Amino acid sequence: MAEPKPDISAILQRLREGYPNATYELDWQTPEQMLVATTLAAQCTDERVNRVTKTLFVKYPSPQAFAQADLDELANELKPTGFFKQKARAVQTINRALVQRFGDKVPTTMRELTSIKGIARKTANVVLNCCFDLPTGIIVDTHVARVSQRMGLSRQKDPEKIEADLMRQVPKDVWTFWGPAMVLVGRYVCTAKDPGCDRCHFLEQCPRKDVSGPRPAKVTLPPPRVVTAVSPRTTAGATSPAGAAATAPAVTPKAATPKAATTTAKAATSPSSPTASAATALDPWVEALASEIDEPYFLELLDFVERERAEHQVFPPREQVFSAYVHTPLSAVKVLVLGQDPYHDDDQAHGLSFSVGPDVKVPPSLRNIYKELHGDLGLQPPKHGHLVKWAQQGVMLLNTVLTVRAHQAGSHQGHGWERFTDATIKAVSQRSEHVVFVLWGKPAQKKKKLIDGRKHTILEANHPSPLSASKGFFGSKPFSAINAALRSKGQAEIDWRL
Repeated sequence: MAEPKPDISAILQRLREGYPNATYELDWQTPEQMLVATTLAAQCTDERVNRVTKTLFVKYPSPQAFAQADLDELANELKPTGFFKQKARAVQTINRALVQRFGDKVPTTMRELTSIKGIARKTANVVLNCCFDLPTGIIVDTHVARVSQRMGLSRQKDPEKIEADLMRQVPKDVWTFWGPAMVLVGRYVCTAKDPGCDRCHFLEQCPRKDVSGPRPAKVTLPPPRVVTAVSPRTTAGATSPAGAAATAPAVTPKAATPKAATTTAKAATSPSSPTASAATALDPWVEALASEIDEPYFLELLDFVERERAEHQVFPPREQVFSAYVHTPLSAVKVLVLGQDPYHDDDQAHGLSFSVGPDVKVPPSLRNIYKELHGDLGLQPPKHGHLVKWAQQGVMLLNTVLTVRAHQAGSHQGHGWERFTDATIKAVSQRSEHVVFVLWGKPAQKKKKLIDGRKHTILEANHPSPLSASKGFFGSKPFSAINAALRSKGQAEIDWRL
């Protein structure tokens, strides 16, 4: 039996029944406040943001007040939201732009709003849809993307491409309602772990793409979900085409419990997070990567990873994501070995490329590295795969992507990690006098253009994977070559014994 095709009119009717005042679950009274609140929502629950902004908007009642605020004092106010140093800079930068360019007001066009540093399309849609009821587009977050794919409304994965598909199908006069209503569907019913088909308002219209199991014979609908956020839309009961102007959470979904939010806040001050060092402005890595950390994509990236953690198992654990930076400070880097994805099986990844925990079985690629180590230097392979000793001597073991969904190789590619690690490679190249860059495999070798070959040594070979090790990795003698390059520059060799 063929699955039904989605009927937009029928879906819209059911959305109105189930989510009559669908709107963003943040408290705000002015568009300028909404812009600040949305910025703070990255990697933080709406509930926590609302607790912070309750007093924040009293202390800083206008863009002028935020623009003139003492940055350290503002950051202190934002501590509960996590990544508070970054957010304080972002909030102040945005508000200074409002003061200097737009007369203390949020501009009402997508072009003008996204011209402000720190504001990407999704955030702009949130503010313009919610505060002005302007159909500039349809908000697409992880929830909207997932629901749209399951409903057969889009086959795309990129949020902007999904948005384009939706804009072609959904009438423009309901764009400002559709996005936030679908966010609520994805947050409270059609979650990543449970599609909730037996309580879905529009099961009859849904083809259930990539959903396993039989179609439920009976649906028990939950009561209508009424958003209680304090805003002019909810308190005034304003009626847009759907009953209320709407926005969508740009960040942490339902599965991000208060415990998860607390963990995230702790991660922001964990010694293994570069943003912890940002809080004290002491870590050279943070200084070197400050321009990247301040870019909108970076908070969006961290937000994506948190949403993934809320709905899936993600490796490595939060506290180990930036282990390569922690174990090898920028000033100590002598060798940079570039990997790709973290290991995606249980208990393997701990933030260093090719390395695993001390009690974990040595994976195939690392076994081949050990074979070459023995062939090159005659060292007997250790029984473990824990390479921290190398990292602590100045061998930065960096992956190009720092997180991965469990058992799904490559699942976090294309979300921003590549840009961040590219910036890391550039920083090492620019700020170090001499580093040996080890590029195994074609993906790593594509990064060669980021390295100044006039002052650094670049070693290339096939990847140590079982699929390619015999085609140029074995016999490449990288360990003796690394030490020879270090000696030639008067640098201490690496003790490769583990």
